[in-house]
Amino acid sequence: MKRLFKDFEVAICKTTDLNQALTLASAYGNLLWFADVGIHDAPLVETDLIERYLTMGGTSFAATSKERGGVLHIVSEPFMTGGHTRLMEKLASMHAEPVDLLISRQAAPDAKAQVCRFFANTRVVSATCPMDALTEMVCLLLSYEKAVLHIHPDDILVVVACGVAKRISGIEVFFVNHADHVFSYGSSVADYYFELSGHGCRVDLTKQIQGRKSFLGIPINVPCGDIAVDFKPEKRAPLLFISAGSDIKYKPRKGFSIFKLVARILDEYPTSTFMVIGSDVKKAFWWWPLKLRYRSRLSIRAHLDFRKYNELVTKADFYVDSHPLPGGTAFAEQFVKGQRCIGLTSPVQGYSPADRLKRTDINAVMDSIANYRRDEEVLFAIQKVNAYESVQDRYLKCLYDGQVCANPLDSHGDWPGDTAFFEQENGSLKVDIALDTFLLLSRLQRNLACRLFAALSVGKKIKLLAKMMLARKFR
Repeated sequence: MKRLFKDFEVAICKTTDLNQALTLASAYGNLLWFADVGIHDAPLVETDLIERYLTMGGTSFAATSKERGGVLHIVSEPFMTGGHTRLMEKLASMHAEPVDLLISRQAAPDAKAQVCRFFANTRVVSATCPMDALTEMVCLLLSYEKAVLHIHPDDILVVVACGVAKRISGIEVFFVNHADHVFSYGSSVADYYFELSGHGCRVDLTKQIQGRKSFLGIPINVPCGDIAVDFKPEKRAPLLFISAGSDIKYKPRKGFSIFKLVARILDEYPTSTFMVIGSDVKKAFWWWPLKLRYRSRLSIRAHLDFRKYNELVTKADFYVDSHPLPGGTAFAEQFVKGQRCIGLTSPVQGYSPADRLKRTDINAVMDSIANYRRDEEVLFAIQKVNAYESVQDRYLKCLYDGQVCANPLDSHGDWPGDTAFFEQENGSLKVDIALDTFLLLSRLQRNLACRLFAALSVGKKIKLLAKMMLARKFR
C-alpha cells in the first residue's frame, strides 16, 4: 500500500507544471489525511515544490525591502465549532500586543466574524490559482518576523509559502500540530513544532521534523471550585451517567469498544440511565443493539445547545469519557468543574493528566464507580499542564525566547498507547475518498487514480461510485 502512495510523491515531483504539481500535492495530502498507511509527512514533496517556486522567479522577492515585525497567525479555514479554531483564538489572546490573521482558503461569514474578534487585522487569500495564491501569501509573510500555523494537514500552499519566505527573509515558523494523530505537511519548514499530547509526540517519531520540538498543551479554564468528593453509590440508586462525543469516537475499532462497559453499568445499577450526547443514533448503527436492549435507559442525543448540555452534565453522577477515541481535554474540563470522571484507557492517549482517572479494564472501572475517590494529585497535574497560564507561559517563552519544553504527557519506556491505532491493516483500503479529491486525481494522474480505486475495499468502491453517479445526476 505504501508503494502506491510513494508513487504519488514521485508523480508530484515529475509534474512540470507547478500549478498542477501544487494541486496534486494538495490532493495527496487530503488522501493521506483520511487514509493512514503509516505515512505521516512528506518533507521531500515540500522541499521540491519550494525549490521549484524559487527557481521560477521566487528570487525576485529578494529585492523587495520591507520593514518586518509582528506575528502572523495562519489558518486554512476557521470554524464555529470544534477545538482547533478555539485553540487558535486562545493562543492569539495570549499575546501582549495585537496579532494578525491570514485565512488561506475560505471562511463562512459567521466564522470569520467570530475569529476577527481575536486579531487586529484579518485577511483572506483572494487568488484562486495556486501560483497566484502562493505569491500573495509570500508577499504578506515577508512583512512579519514570525508565523504561527494552524493549518489543515493538506494545506501545502501555506507550507510552501513559509518555506519560500524563510529563504528570503528568515521568518520564523511555528507549527501548532492540531491534528497530531494523522498525516500533515509542515515537517520541513517549521522552526518550532508544537506538541499538544503524548500521543502526538509518539506519532512525531515517525516524521522527519527539521525544527525543534516543544510541548505546548491544550489550555483549559481551571475554576477555583472544589473537585468531586468521595462517593459510594447504592446499587439501586437512580444514577445518571453522561458521555459526550461525535459518532466516530464510539465506533468500535481493532477490538476496542465502550459498549460492554455501558452494558455492565446499566446491569449493575438497574435503575440508572446512560446518556450519550453528540452521536446520531440514526447513522451510528453501532449503537443499535444496546439501544434495543436498554431502550429508554440508554438515551442518545445528536445535538444539544451549550446551555442545556452544561445543565445536564452538571446533574450527572458520573461523566464517562468517549471510547475508543477519547474526548481530549473535554474529559479534564469536566473533572476540574467538579464532575466524577471515569473511563476506559484509550490507545489514543496523553491529552491531559486526567487520563490517570481511567482504568485499563471494565472491572477496574466498575470498582472506581463503586468506590469513587477524589484525586487531588490529578487536579494539581492538570493545573500544571493544561491551565491557561501554564500554556501561555510555555507558548510565549518559545515564541519570543526560543525556549523549548519537554512533554510531560509522554511517559518514557513502555508507552501504553498505540500510535498505529488509525493505521490501515493489511488488505484493501477501508477509507472514504472525497469525491473532489478522486476526480482531481483522475484528471491529473489517471493511472494512479485507477490503482487507488483498485486498492479500495468493495464497500468503499461502491460508496465512491454512488457519489460519482449522484454528482453526475445533479450536475
